[in-house]
Amino acid sequence: MKKILLVDDDVVVRTLYRRKLEQGGFEVGPAEDGLQAIQKLGTGAFLPDLVMLDLMMPKLSGESVLRFVRSHPQLAKLPVVILTNAFMSEQAQMVGDLGVTRAIIKTECTPDKMLEIAYQILGVTPPPPASSPTATPPSTGSLEPAGEQFLATTGSQINDLRDLGQEFKADPESATRSGILAELYSQIHHLTAAAGLAGCRHLALMAGALEALLFDLGERPQWINSSTARTVAAAVEFLIVLFEDARTVRRAETWTGEVLVVDDDPLANRIAQAALQRAKLNVRTAENPVLALGLLAQTHFDLFLLDIEMPQLNGYDLCRKIRCLPGYENTPVIYISAHSDFESRAKSIVAGGNDLIAKPILPIELAVKAVTHLIRGRLATPPPP
Repeated sequence: MKKILLVDDDVVVRTLYRRKLEQGGFEVGPAEDGLQAIQKLGTGAFLPDLVMLDLMMPKLSGESVLRFVRSHPQLAKLPVVILTNAFMSEQAQMVGDLGVTRAIIKTECTPDKMLEIAYQILGVTPPPPASSPTATPPSTGSLEPAGEQFLATTGSQINDLRDLGQEFKADPESATRSGILAELYSQIHHLTAAAGLAGCRHLALMAGALEALLFDLGERPQWINSSTARTVAAAVEFLIVLFEDARTVRRAETWTGEVLVVDDDPLANRIAQAALQRAKLNVRTAENPVLALGLLAQTHFDLFLLDIEMPQLNGYDLCRKIRCLPGYENTPVIYISAHSDFESRAKSIVAGGNDLIAKPILPIELAVKAVTHLIRGRLATPPPP
Protein backbone atom coordinates (compact mmCIF):
# COMPACT_ATOMS: atom_id res chain seq x y z
CA MET A 1 0.00 0.00 0.00
CA LYS A 2 1.41 3.40 -1.03
CA LYS A 3 1.94 5.93 1.74
CA ILE A 4 1.16 9.67 1.65
CA LEU A 5 2.29 12.28 4.15
CA LEU A 6 -0.47 14.92 4.26
CA VAL A 7 0.69 18.21 5.77
CA ASP A 8 -1.92 20.91 6.40
CA ASP A 9 -2.66 23.07 9.44
CA ASP A 10 -6.39 23.22 8.69
CA VAL A 11 -8.09 20.33 10.50
CA VAL A 12 -11.15 20.36 8.22
CA VAL A 13 -9.08 20.26 5.04
CA ARG A 14 -6.78 17.61 6.49
CA THR A 15 -9.69 15.42 7.57
CA LEU A 16 -11.51 15.58 4.23
CA TYR A 17 -8.39 14.93 2.16
CA ARG A 18 -7.29 12.09 4.45
CA ARG A 19 -10.68 10.42 4.29
CA LYS A 20 -10.77 10.53 0.50
CA LEU A 21 -7.18 9.30 0.09
CA GLU A 22 -7.78 6.39 2.47
CA GLN A 23 -10.95 5.49 0.62
CA GLY A 24 -8.81 5.44 -2.53
CA GLY A 25 -6.51 2.80 -1.05
CA PHE A 26 -3.66 4.86 0.38
CA GLU A 27 -2.15 4.86 3.86
CA VAL A 28 -2.13 8.48 5.04
CA GLY A 29 0.08 9.96 7.73
CA PRO A 30 -1.26 13.38 8.78
CA ALA A 31 0.86 16.28 10.03
CA GLU A 32 -0.72 19.46 11.37
CA ASP A 33 2.25 21.75 10.69
CA GLY A 34 5.71 21.84 9.13
CA LEU A 35 7.48 21.00 12.38
CA GLN A 36 5.50 17.79 12.87
CA ALA A 37 6.11 16.86 9.23
CA ILE A 38 9.88 17.20 9.59
CA GLN A 39 9.84 15.20 12.82
CA LYS A 40 8.02 12.33 11.10
CA LEU A 41 10.31 12.40 8.10
CA GLY A 42 13.56 12.91 9.99
CA THR A 43 13.00 10.16 12.55
CA GLY A 44 11.73 7.69 10.00
CA ALA A 45 8.44 7.39 11.90
CA PHE A 46 6.62 7.69 8.59
CA LEU A 47 8.43 7.25 5.27
CA PRO A 48 5.99 8.16 2.50
CA ASP A 49 5.92 7.61 -1.24
CA LEU A 50 4.42 11.08 -1.73
CA VAL A 51 4.19 14.31 0.28
CA MET A 52 1.18 16.61 -0.07
CA LEU A 53 2.14 19.89 1.47
CA ASP A 54 0.34 23.15 2.27
CA LEU A 55 2.68 26.04 1.49
CA MET A 56 1.45 28.46 4.18
CA MET A 57 1.60 27.03 7.72
CA PRO A 58 2.61 28.13 11.24
CA LYS A 59 5.80 27.04 13.05
CA LEU A 60 7.49 25.90 9.84
CA SER A 61 6.25 26.76 6.37
CA GLY A 62 5.85 24.37 3.48
CA GLU A 63 8.98 25.89 1.98
CA SER A 64 10.99 24.82 5.05
CA VAL A 65 9.62 21.29 4.82
CA LEU A 66 10.48 21.12 1.12
CA ARG A 67 14.02 22.34 1.76
CA PHE A 68 14.43 19.64 4.40
CA VAL A 69 13.16 16.96 2.03
CA ARG A 70 15.46 18.00 -0.80
CA SER A 71 18.51 18.16 1.51
CA HIS A 72 17.92 14.69 2.99
CA PRO A 73 19.70 11.92 1.02
CA GLN A 74 16.91 9.37 1.49
CA LEU A 75 14.14 11.84 0.64
CA ALA A 76 15.71 14.02 -2.05
CA LYS A 77 13.80 12.41 -4.94
CA LEU A 78 10.51 12.09 -3.09
CA PRO A 79 7.60 13.53 -5.14
CA VAL A 80 6.05 16.57 -3.49
CA VAL A 81 2.73 18.24 -4.29
CA ILE A 82 2.26 21.74 -2.89
CA LEU A 83 -1.04 23.45 -2.18
CA THR A 84 -0.72 27.18 -2.67
CA ASN A 85 -2.67 30.41 -2.78
CA ALA A 86 -3.26 31.75 -6.30
CA PHE A 87 -2.09 35.18 -5.17
CA MET A 88 1.19 33.93 -3.65
CA SER A 89 2.98 33.62 -6.97
CA GLU A 90 6.38 34.70 -5.65
CA GLN A 91 6.37 32.08 -2.89
CA ALA A 92 5.14 29.38 -5.27
CA GLN A 93 7.92 30.25 -7.73
CA MET A 94 10.48 30.10 -4.94
CA VAL A 95 9.53 26.59 -3.85
CA GLY A 96 9.07 25.54 -7.46
CA ASP A 97 12.78 26.12 -7.97
CA LEU A 98 13.45 23.58 -5.21
CA GLY A 99 11.76 20.82 -7.17
CA VAL A 100 7.99 20.45 -6.95
CA THR A 101 6.16 17.63 -8.70
CA ARG A 102 2.85 19.49 -8.90
CA ALA A 103 1.57 22.86 -7.66
CA ILE A 104 -2.17 23.16 -7.03
CA ILE A 105 -4.30 26.19 -6.19
CA LYS A 106 -5.79 25.22 -2.85
CA THR A 107 -9.17 26.86 -3.38
CA GLU A 108 -9.59 24.95 -6.65
CA CYS A 109 -8.66 21.52 -5.27
CA THR A 110 -11.31 19.11 -4.03
CA PRO A 111 -10.67 15.80 -2.25
CA ASP A 112 -11.61 13.99 -5.48
CA LYS A 113 -9.03 16.01 -7.41
CA MET A 114 -6.39 15.31 -4.77
CA LEU A 115 -7.05 11.57 -5.06
CA GLU A 116 -6.81 11.73 -8.85
CA ILE A 117 -3.44 13.50 -8.59
CA ALA A 118 -2.15 10.88 -6.15
CA TYR A 119 -3.10 8.10 -8.57
CA GLN A 120 -1.31 9.88 -11.43
CA ILE A 121 1.92 10.65 -9.60
CA LEU A 122 2.27 7.26 -7.92
CA GLY A 123 1.20 5.29 -10.98
CA VAL A 124 -1.67 3.60 -9.17
CA THR A 125 -4.63 2.32 -11.16
CA PRO A 126 -7.89 3.60 -9.64
CA PRO A 127 -10.38 0.92 -8.60
CA PRO A 128 -13.39 0.58 -10.90
CA PRO A 129 -16.27 2.86 -9.88
CA ALA A 130 -19.10 1.25 -7.97
CA SER A 131 -22.23 0.82 -10.06
CA SER A 132 -24.90 3.35 -9.21
CA PRO A 133 -27.88 4.98 -10.88
CA THR A 134 -27.05 7.87 -13.12
CA ALA A 135 -26.76 10.92 -10.95
CA THR A 136 -28.58 14.09 -11.81
CA PRO A 137 -26.11 16.97 -12.14
CA PRO A 138 -26.66 19.81 -9.68
CA SER A 139 -28.45 22.86 -10.94
CA THR A 140 -26.53 26.05 -11.62
CA GLY A 141 -25.43 27.76 -8.44
CA SER A 142 -26.22 24.80 -6.19
CA LEU A 143 -23.98 23.82 -3.29
CA GLU A 144 -22.70 20.43 -2.25
CA PRO A 145 -23.45 19.26 1.32
CA ALA A 146 -20.00 20.49 2.36
CA GLY A 147 -21.03 23.97 1.25
CA GLU A 148 -24.24 23.89 3.23
CA GLN A 149 -22.35 22.74 6.32
CA PHE A 150 -19.75 25.48 5.87
CA LEU A 151 -22.40 28.19 5.64
CA ALA A 152 -24.22 26.82 8.66
CA THR A 153 -21.20 26.64 10.95
CA THR A 154 -18.99 29.59 9.98
CA GLY A 155 -21.28 32.52 10.85
CA SER A 156 -19.78 33.33 14.26
CA GLN A 157 -16.24 33.29 12.87
CA ILE A 158 -17.22 35.64 10.05
CA ASN A 159 -18.66 38.17 12.49
CA ASP A 160 -15.52 38.04 14.65
CA LEU A 161 -13.47 39.09 11.64
CA ARG A 162 -15.15 42.50 11.60
CA ASP A 163 -13.74 43.41 15.01
CA LEU A 164 -10.25 42.30 14.02
CA GLY A 165 -10.41 44.29 10.77
CA GLN A 166 -11.57 47.44 12.53
CA GLU A 167 -8.86 47.13 15.21
CA PHE A 168 -6.24 46.81 12.51
CA LYS A 169 -7.57 49.83 10.64
CA ALA A 170 -7.68 51.98 13.78
CA ASP A 171 -4.02 51.40 14.70
CA PRO A 172 -2.24 49.02 12.32
CA GLU A 173 1.17 49.29 13.99
CA SER A 174 -0.22 48.53 17.44
CA ALA A 175 -2.38 45.74 16.00
CA THR A 176 0.70 44.17 14.45
CA ARG A 177 2.65 44.29 17.71
CA SER A 178 -0.23 42.88 19.74
CA GLY A 179 -0.75 39.91 17.41
CA ILE A 180 -4.04 41.08 15.88
CA LEU A 181 -2.55 40.98 12.39
CA ALA A 182 -1.35 37.41 12.97
CA GLU A 183 -4.76 36.35 14.31
CA LEU A 184 -6.55 37.98 11.39
CA TYR A 185 -4.23 36.21 8.96
CA SER A 186 -4.81 32.87 10.67
CA GLN A 187 -8.59 33.19 10.49
CA ILE A 188 -8.57 34.31 6.85
CA HIS A 189 -6.18 31.47 6.00
CA HIS A 190 -8.64 28.89 7.33
CA LEU A 191 -11.62 30.68 5.75
CA THR A 192 -9.95 30.56 2.33
CA ALA A 193 -9.51 26.79 2.50
CA ALA A 194 -12.98 26.12 3.91
CA ALA A 195 -14.73 28.32 1.35
CA GLY A 196 -12.84 26.61 -1.46
CA LEU A 197 -13.85 23.15 -0.28
CA ALA A 198 -17.44 24.35 0.14
CA GLY A 199 -17.59 25.53 -3.46
CA CYS A 200 -18.16 29.20 -2.51
CA ARG A 201 -15.90 30.46 -5.25
CA HIS A 202 -16.32 34.20 -4.83
CA LEU A 203 -15.81 33.97 -1.08
CA ALA A 204 -12.74 31.76 -1.52
CA LEU A 205 -11.26 34.08 -4.15
CA MET A 206 -11.76 37.18 -2.02
CA ALA A 207 -10.42 35.48 1.10
CA GLY A 208 -7.42 34.19 -0.83
CA ALA A 209 -6.51 37.66 -2.05
CA LEU A 210 -6.80 39.09 1.46
CA GLU A 211 -4.81 36.18 2.90
CA ALA A 212 -1.94 36.99 0.55
CA LEU A 213 -2.05 40.69 1.47
CA LEU A 214 -2.01 39.92 5.19
CA PHE A 215 0.88 37.51 4.72
CA ASP A 216 2.91 40.15 2.90
CA LEU A 217 2.15 42.75 5.57
CA GLY A 218 3.28 40.35 8.26
CA GLU A 219 6.51 39.60 6.38
CA ARG A 220 7.16 43.27 5.47
CA PRO A 221 5.75 45.58 8.18
CA GLN A 222 7.15 48.59 6.30
CA TRP A 223 4.23 48.17 3.89
CA ILE A 224 1.70 48.80 6.64
CA ASN A 225 0.22 52.28 6.21
CA SER A 226 -3.15 54.03 6.13
CA SER A 227 -3.82 52.78 2.58
CA THR A 228 -3.20 49.09 3.29
CA ALA A 229 -5.08 49.35 6.60
CA ARG A 230 -8.14 50.74 4.82
CA THR A 231 -7.88 48.04 2.17
CA VAL A 232 -7.73 45.27 4.79
CA ALA A 233 -10.74 46.62 6.70
CA ALA A 234 -12.77 47.09 3.52
CA ALA A 235 -11.92 43.57 2.34
CA VAL A 236 -13.01 42.09 5.67
CA GLU A 237 -16.33 43.93 5.47
CA PHE A 238 -16.83 42.66 1.93
CA LEU A 239 -16.12 39.08 3.02
CA ILE A 240 -19.01 39.41 5.46
CA VAL A 241 -21.22 40.64 2.61
CA LEU A 242 -20.17 37.68 0.47
CA PHE A 243 -20.85 35.21 3.25
CA GLU A 244 -24.35 36.56 3.78
CA ASP A 245 -24.96 36.55 0.03
CA ALA A 246 -23.90 32.90 -0.18
CA ARG A 247 -26.32 32.02 2.62
CA THR A 248 -29.31 33.65 0.97
CA VAL A 249 -28.70 33.43 -2.79
CA ARG A 250 -27.64 30.57 -5.04
CA ARG A 251 -25.85 32.18 -7.94
CA ALA A 252 -23.45 30.85 -10.59
CA GLU A 253 -20.08 32.04 -9.32
CA THR A 254 -18.13 32.19 -12.55
CA TRP A 255 -14.86 34.06 -12.64
CA THR A 256 -13.44 35.95 -15.57
CA GLY A 257 -12.76 39.58 -16.28
CA GLU A 258 -11.36 42.01 -18.83
CA VAL A 259 -9.29 44.83 -17.35
CA LEU A 260 -7.83 47.92 -19.01
CA VAL A 261 -4.87 49.64 -17.34
CA VAL A 262 -4.07 53.14 -18.60
CA ASP A 263 -0.82 54.75 -17.43
CA ASP A 264 1.76 56.71 -19.39
CA ASP A 265 4.49 54.96 -17.36
CA PRO A 266 5.19 51.57 -19.04
CA LEU A 267 6.78 50.16 -15.85
CA ALA A 268 3.66 51.00 -13.83
CA ASN A 269 1.57 49.26 -16.47
CA ARG A 270 3.66 46.10 -16.23
CA ILE A 271 3.44 46.07 -12.41
CA ALA A 272 -0.34 46.47 -12.49
CA GLN A 273 -0.68 43.83 -15.19
CA ALA A 274 1.35 41.29 -13.20
CA ALA A 275 -0.69 42.01 -10.06
CA LEU A 276 -4.01 41.47 -11.81
CA GLN A 277 -2.89 38.34 -13.61
CA ARG A 278 -2.54 36.73 -10.16
CA ALA A 279 -6.33 36.86 -10.08
CA LYS A 280 -6.49 35.17 -13.51
CA LEU A 281 -7.81 38.32 -15.16
CA ASN A 282 -7.27 39.25 -18.79
CA VAL A 283 -5.35 42.53 -18.79
CA ARG A 284 -4.73 45.07 -21.55
CA THR A 285 -2.50 48.10 -21.04
CA ALA A 286 -2.28 51.46 -22.78
CA GLU A 287 0.16 54.35 -22.32
CA ASN A 288 -1.90 56.86 -24.32
CA PRO A 289 -5.30 57.73 -22.78
CA VAL A 290 -6.75 58.90 -26.08
CA LEU A 291 -5.82 55.66 -27.82
CA ALA A 292 -7.16 53.76 -24.81
CA LEU A 293 -10.64 55.04 -25.60
CA GLY A 294 -10.39 53.34 -28.99
CA LEU A 295 -9.85 49.97 -27.30
CA LEU A 296 -13.34 50.18 -25.83
CA ALA A 297 -14.77 49.67 -29.32
CA GLN A 298 -12.89 46.35 -29.61
CA THR A 299 -13.42 44.83 -26.15
CA HIS A 300 -15.91 45.26 -23.35
CA PHE A 301 -13.97 45.86 -20.14
CA ASP A 302 -15.15 44.95 -16.64
CA LEU A 303 -12.68 47.12 -14.75
CA PHE A 304 -10.49 50.17 -15.41
CA LEU A 305 -7.27 51.25 -13.70
CA LEU A 306 -6.50 54.84 -14.59
CA ASP A 307 -3.46 56.91 -13.75
CA ILE A 308 -4.53 60.42 -12.82
CA GLU A 309 -1.62 62.49 -14.09
CA MET A 310 -1.25 61.80 -17.83
CA PRO A 311 -0.62 63.99 -20.87
CA GLN A 312 -3.41 64.86 -23.32
CA LEU A 313 -6.12 63.51 -21.02
CA ASN A 314 -5.87 63.08 -17.26
CA GLY A 315 -7.48 60.16 -15.44
CA TYR A 316 -10.43 62.20 -14.19
CA ASP A 317 -11.38 63.37 -17.69
CA LEU A 318 -10.81 59.90 -19.13
CA CYS A 319 -13.20 58.48 -16.54
CA ARG A 320 -15.85 61.07 -17.42
CA LYS A 321 -15.61 60.08 -21.09
CA ILE A 322 -15.87 56.37 -20.21
CA ARG A 323 -18.98 57.05 -18.12
CA CYS A 324 -20.68 58.61 -21.17
CA LEU A 325 -20.31 55.42 -23.21
CA PRO A 326 -23.20 52.91 -23.29
CA GLY A 327 -22.62 50.00 -20.94
CA TYR A 328 -19.97 51.76 -18.85
CA GLU A 329 -22.16 53.82 -16.57
CA ASN A 330 -21.32 51.64 -13.55
CA THR A 331 -18.14 49.81 -14.56
CA PRO A 332 -15.64 50.00 -11.65
CA VAL A 333 -12.83 52.51 -12.00
CA ILE A 334 -9.79 52.48 -9.72
CA TYR A 335 -7.52 55.52 -9.90
CA ILE A 336 -3.77 55.20 -9.55
CA SER A 337 -2.26 58.30 -8.00
CA ALA A 338 0.86 59.63 -6.33
CA HIS A 339 -1.48 61.15 -3.75
CA SER A 340 -3.89 59.35 -1.42
CA ASP A 341 -4.99 62.24 0.82
CA PHE A 342 -8.64 62.99 1.56
CA GLU A 343 -8.86 65.73 -1.08
CA SER A 344 -7.59 63.39 -3.80
CA ARG A 345 -10.01 60.66 -2.76
CA ALA A 346 -12.94 63.07 -2.71
CA LYS A 347 -12.03 64.41 -6.15
CA SER A 348 -11.76 60.88 -7.54
CA ILE A 349 -15.29 60.06 -6.38
CA VAL A 350 -16.73 63.26 -7.86
CA ALA A 351 -15.08 62.38 -11.19
CA GLY A 352 -16.90 59.04 -11.26
CA GLY A 353 -14.28 56.72 -9.78
CA ASN A 354 -14.89 53.92 -7.30
CA ASP A 355 -11.54 53.67 -5.54
CA LEU A 356 -8.00 54.97 -5.42
CA ILE A 357 -4.64 53.35 -4.80
CA ALA A 358 -1.44 55.29 -4.17
CA LYS A 359 1.86 54.90 -5.96
CA PRO A 360 4.17 53.10 -5.55
CA ILE A 361 1.70 50.26 -6.04
CA LEU A 362 1.75 47.31 -3.68
CA PRO A 363 0.75 44.63 -6.22
CA ILE A 364 -1.23 42.40 -3.87
CA GLU A 365 -3.16 45.40 -2.50
CA LEU A 366 -4.16 46.26 -6.05
CA ALA A 367 -5.25 42.65 -6.61
CA VAL A 368 -7.45 42.80 -3.49
CA LYS A 369 -9.11 46.00 -4.69
CA ALA A 370 -9.65 44.61 -8.19
CA VAL A 371 -11.21 41.37 -6.93
CA THR A 372 -13.43 43.35 -4.54
CA HIS A 373 -14.86 45.60 -7.24
CA LEU A 374 -15.30 42.85 -9.82
CA ILE A 375 -17.18 40.56 -7.45
CA ARG A 376 -19.23 43.47 -6.12
CA GLY A 377 -20.37 44.13 -9.67
CA ARG A 378 -21.44 40.51 -10.04
CA LEU A 379 -23.52 40.72 -6.87
CA ALA A 380 -25.49 43.50 -8.50
CA THR A 381 -26.56 41.07 -11.23
CA PRO A 382 -29.64 39.04 -10.23
CA PRO A 383 -29.05 35.26 -10.13
CA PRO A 384 -30.81 33.10 -12.71
CA PRO A 385 -34.30 31.90 -11.74
